[in-house]
Amino acid sequence: MGYKKATKMKAVCIPRILMLSAFMIILSQGGFSQAVVTADEFNKDGAESGKLISTYREFFKNDLYDLALESWLTLFNDYPDASQKLYVDGVAMYRSFIAKAPEGQSRENKIDTLMLIYDRRMENFGGEGNVLGRKGSDLLKYRAGDKDEVQAAYGMLRESLDIEGSGSRDQVMLNYISASLLLHRGERIDDIQVMEDYFMVSGFLDQQGGRSSRRERTRASIDEMILKEDILSCVGLDLYFGTRFERNSEETDLLQKMIKYYTSADCKQSDLYVAASEKLYEVAPGPESAHQLAVLFISRDNLEKASYYLKLAVADGSLDNETRAEWYYELSIVHLAKGEPCEAISFAREALANRDDYGKAYISLGDAFITSRKQLGDDFQQETAYWAAADMYRAASRVEPALAEEAKEKQALCAAQFPNKEDIFFRDLQVGNSFLVKGCIQVNTTIRSRD
Repeated sequence: MGYKKATKMKAVCIPRILMLSAFMIILSQGGFSQAVVTADEFNKDGAESGKLISTYREFFKNDLYDLALESWLTLFNDYPDASQKLYVDGVAMYRSFIAKAPEGQSRENKIDTLMLIYDRRMENFGGEGNVLGRKGSDLLKYRAGDKDEVQAAYGMLRESLDIEGSGSRDQVMLNYISASLLLHRGERIDDIQVMEDYFMVSGFLDQQGGRSSRRERTRASIDEMILKEDILSCVGLDLYFGTRFERNSEETDLLQKMIKYYTSADCKQSDLYVAASEKLYEVAPGPESAHQLAVLFISRDNLEKASYYLKLAVADGSLDNETRAEWYYELSIVHLAKGEPCEAISFAREALANRDDYGKAYISLGDAFITSRKQLGDDFQQETAYWAAADMYRAASRVEPALAEEAKEKQALCAAQFPNKEDIFFRDLQVGNSFLVKGCIQVNTTIRSRD
């Protein structure tokens, strides 16, 4: 738009009598002499610059920007190294002028001037990381409809982020993602570049550490923008991470990033996510990661691998008893689903050994007793498994009252399968006596009949 070519700006012609009248009003309010800008704020270059500074600052502080402009412009053109505050105030004034200006060339010229203020500030005082973030944000704000200008703003914001890193302002990170998405819609950049931009900004937010409601709002806003565009699709993530995983599958940071973003995009069923999860366990094994893998393979109905990782998880000596009991219970359920009731019985008993009031483990044990009954022999022997199972269901309701209803239903189903009195008598047994249920159940129970 030409703002880079501008070198000197002209003041708006303001009637002298109007300026003097406004100045007298300010003086009549008192405090003018005390409010003159100090040497700490400006490096004065003689009496003339001092007068200009005092004049523009008094008008500026009273929001009389039109009257402040003539003195400000003289300083901007003739004393550009007076102070950074000159540029901060200039940005405030020109944002106000732009907000009031109708669409047209006059407004565009004011935007060009605003961009020049940022350039002149960097020329005289440096601070490119901070200033480029502000310049890019304003350019994006005022010219979001111009693809070339959005591209320019995107470049400024990226340079700012490269310089400032995790110290970047939230607004710069938000505007960078906004610019990235605008360029994506305009087919200037592809999905891969948008994801790179998103991962970079997310990484900066992660590096800031600690808890901050402001930062969490920023993160939520950025996530929302990305998710609305459907950039983080499972296919898109596979496309982005596929080659990177092949080249750097041992890199912990990459694996953690993959797991994080596949999880947030609800893409845990992706084969690449599974491969990254297993590789991360190889690189950094631990009970929690082993358990997470087990849960993942349960969801994929891969019970062999689920069992494998659960066994690795429970073997860790650092586990507390409650966690170990829970994971042994899960092993019992997995092996019951695999059609291996004897293994299910063994794991349920391990769960109870670590927590004897674990009602769900008693339920699993009862279910496994019933499933294993075919190993006991004839029909009568198989029916005895229901005596042992009923005992487990009764124990479940005793230790965990919340399971009472489920346990009661299961006990009723068992009672319907007990042997009848005639069969018990024929075996030379007596109701109420003790009985050892054999096979892998191996538990003493009480003889009962269904009639």
